[in-house]
Amino acid sequence: MRRIHQKTTAKTKQRITMSNLVVRSITGLIFGLAMIGAFLWGPTATALLFLLWVFVGSHEFYQLTGASSHRAWGGIVLGVTFYIFFFLIGSEVLTYQDLVFLLPVFVLLMSLELVVLRPHFAMDFARVLMGWAYVALPMSLVSSYAFIPGEYTPWLPITFFAMLWVNDSGAYFVGRTFGKTKLFEKVSPKKTWEGFIGGLIATILCGLGCSQISLIQSDLFLMTTSHWVVLSLIISIFGTIGDLIESHLKRTANVKDSGVLIPGHGGVLDRFDGYLMAMPMAYTFVYLIYRI
Repeated sequence: MRRIHQKTTAKTKQRITMSNLVVRSITGLIFGLAMIGAFLWGPTATALLFLLWVFVGSHEFYQLTGASSHRAWGGIVLGVTFYIFFFLIGSEVLTYQDLVFLLPVFVLLMSLELVVLRPHFAMDFARVLMGWAYVALPMSLVSSYAFIPGEYTPWLPITFFAMLWVNDSGAYFVGRTFGKTKLFEKVSPKKTWEGFIGGLIATILCGLGCSQISLIQSDLFLMTTSHWVVLSLIISIFGTIGDLIESHLKRTANVKDSGVLIPGHGGVLDRFDGYLMAMPMAYTFVYLIYRI
C-alpha cells in the first residue's frame, strides 16, 4: 500500500509539473508575441507596453521590500515620470538637459517625509530610490536602445530579448538534464554551472544566427560577427546575474514569486529579472559601437 501511495504521489507530481510547463509555455509564447509585436509596431507601442511593466514592476518591488503605501506610490510616480522623460529623449522630443525638470519630483518626495515623520526615513527613502534604479531605469532604456543606430529599429530589442530568452531556456533544459554542480546554492538552489554553460552556449549560437540574417544586418550593418558574440556573452552573463539578484530579493522577502500577473511565470520582476541587469550592459556596449 505504501509503495502504491508513493507511486501515485510521484505520478501526481509529474502531472502537476507537466501542467505547469504547459501553462508556462503558452503564456510565455503569448508574452513573447506581444513583445515582438510591440517592437514591430513601433516606438509608441513599445513605450506604452513598457510603461505598464514599469508601473507593475515598481509596485512589485515596493511590496517585496515592505515599503509603506505613500513611499511606494512616491517611488512609482518617480519611476513612471523618469520613464516618460527618457522615452521622449530617445524620440528626440526632449534632450538630456530636460531631465533637470525631474529635480522638483525628488524635492517633493523628500518634502513628503515631513508630513509622515516616520523613523528610519533615510533608509526608507533610499528604498524608494533603489526601486527607481532597479526597475524604472533599466525599463526606460528599451526605447532609447532601439534608437541607438540613429533611427528606430525593432531589431535591436527583438534580438536582445531573443538572446535573453534563449539563455533562460538553454539554462533551464540543460540544467534540468545534466545539472549537478550548484551555481549559487544560497540564493538559487536549482541553478547549476552546467545550466549556466548550456545557456551561454545557446545564447552565443543565437547571436551568431542573428549576425547571419540579412534583414537584421541591413539595419545593424555596423555590428560585426564579433560584436554579436560579445553582446551574447554580455546578455547571458548579466542576465544570469539579474536572475540571481531577483532570487535573492524574493528569498529575503520570503516569497516564491514577485507577483501573479503572468501565469506560470509569476510577476513582472520574475519575467524581467535578467533584463534588469543585462539591458544596461548591452545598451552601453551597443552605444559604444555606434558612437566610437
